Amino acid sequence: MSTKAKLFGVLLIAVAAAIGGGIYGASEFLATQSESAAAACDEHGIQSCPFCDPSLLSSMGFCKEHGVPEAICSRCRSDLEPAFRTLNDWCGGHGVPESQCELCNPGTLEKYRQYAPEEDAVLALTPEIEIARDDSPRVRREPSVICATERSVIRFAGPMVAERAGLETADVSRAPLRKMLSAPAELGYDATRHALLASRAPGNVVEVRKQLGERVEAGDVLIVVDSAAFGTAKSELHQAAARVELWKKNHAREKQLLEKSLSTEMDVLEAETQLTESRIAVAAAEQKLSNLGLDAARIAALREQRDTSTRLELVSPFAGLVVELRAVIGQLADPSIALISVADTSRIWVVADVEQGDIASVRPGQALLLTLDGVPGETFAGRVTWISTQVDPRTRTVKVRAELGNDRGQLRAGMFGRVRIVTRDGEPTLFVPKSAVQWEGCCNVAFVQRSSTEFVPRKLRLGYDTGEHYEVLAGLAAGDRVVTLGSFLLKTELKKGSIGAGCCEVDYLGK
Repeated sequence: MSTKAKLFGVLLIAVAAAIGGGIYGASEFLATQSESAAAACDEHGIQSCPFCDPSLLSSMGFCKEHGVPEAICSRCRSDLEPAFRTLNDWCGGHGVPESQCELCNPGTLEKYRQYAPEEDAVLALTPEIEIARDDSPRVRREPSVICATERSVIRFAGPMVAERAGLETADVSRAPLRKMLSAPAELGYDATRHALLASRAPGNVVEVRKQLGERVEAGDVLIVVDSAAFGTAKSELHQAAARVELWKKNHAREKQLLEKSLSTEMDVLEAETQLTESRIAVAAAEQKLSNLGLDAARIAALREQRDTSTRLELVSPFAGLVVELRAVIGQLADPSIALISVADTSRIWVVADVEQGDIASVRPGQALLLTLDGVPGETFAGRVTWISTQVDPRTRTVKVRAELGNDRGQLRAGMFGRVRIVTRDGEPTLFVPKSAVQWEGCCNVAFVQRSSTEFVPRKLRLGYDTGEHYEVLAGLAAGDRVVTLGSFLLKTELKKGSIGAGCCEVDYLGK
């Protein structure tokens, strides 16, 4: 029998003696120690083993929350799960023993009705009650506002009884907390510096001036397309500009003739109207060329040079690299199909998929560390710049983006890795050992040592799980001493007054 099992047996005997108001003598204590130690089972690896000692189904009370005896409630006693799995009695879909799964086997909890207090039997065994409850992890549940647990006291008959019970305590203390959230991530180009370029007019590719991977500068010609539509747009501009010049002269001549009474006002107005319409045609032709990718300077040069060439040039909007090339000479250029892609790779976006339950702790500006499958041993740093306002309907995650510098060119779009987002960075935080925290039925509680013989439960609001400790958001103060080893048995004694309800007034124990 393990040392831990023996210690549990000693604790059970000592507390039973305390509750009864007396203290065992040395001979009585030693005589009953072996009998109590039988509650610790090496075969199933658990203490207070209901598989070896069925009497525990009645003696440990009833869990009204889950509708089963406390002794076999795997959701209240986490140490039971391995034993149930060993016995091939486990529902993986719902996280409970198959013999207790109402969703798979409706009515299966009826067999436990005999262990429930008569006044609570119907409530405890109604499956709808369980469905309506908060299904979030217990450590994240808020304490019940109507729970009277904190008004109870567990009192030993004397200091020697408490000492012989073998209770162990630890201080609640403050320590710096650095909390990180991990999530899968993928790299991509900075969308504000990534361009997919297609011909603005239909035609045929006649030149490919830049190749894949080649560095380009803003304004560099990448591809030349022979487009009849482009030539037509140029001709329309030249024609409209010529009409403007013509009607300028006609308008001036009609005004001179009117002054000599050789013309009429109607002729002057007609010439002015034609001039205005010609100017509008010029503006429309210039806009058409602008839509085809020409800026104002190039359009002005076209007018001056009377250029009617059909060669349409695709130019780079910024400096970067050619990251994709789909064009070859002679290929048909369609405005709906990109021919070349340019990206500024000096800056890369990393997009992480954060679980929706964790997104509340993520904020813009938080530090982010990235590790990549393709770059082992390297860690890249950045900061969160954007958090999506919607949950992905397929993955139920939220997109979080950060920007990373890429001067060395190690980061490549499409790489996969993981990010760690620093959500808490060294702030003093209150911690309690995990072994001190018990689920009382409606609240997480810890037992604070008030004196050498008295222990009082405190309802807790818990935060981050460090692995060995919980962050305490409310319920304890720095310097409190809480019970670690033996806290489960104190919870069992606490529940004797309310048969697992956890929300009824509990009598003072040890009177």
